[in-house]
Amino acid sequence: MEDKSEEIAALKEAIELNRENLLNDLLAALNFDEINEGVFQELLKIIEQADLKTIKLTKALEAQEVIDKVLKDRLT
Repeated sequence: MEDKSEEIAALKEAIELNRENLLNDLLAALNFDEINEGVFQELLKIIEQADLKTIKLTKALEAQEVIDKVLKDRLT
């Protein structure tokens, strides 16, 4: 059971690192060398909210694709 918790923690850490890298890439593209830590954290929250919305939309899309495939296969 402990191994799964370690895997979950590692995945969460990887997601957070990915978000930070994305934000750093965006800031670099905008030629920002430094920003206030509070602003950085607020921007990370915005990215996290966008990620969660994208995940929900992706799950809905995958479910709809499965439904469409099942309906198509039954009709043929």
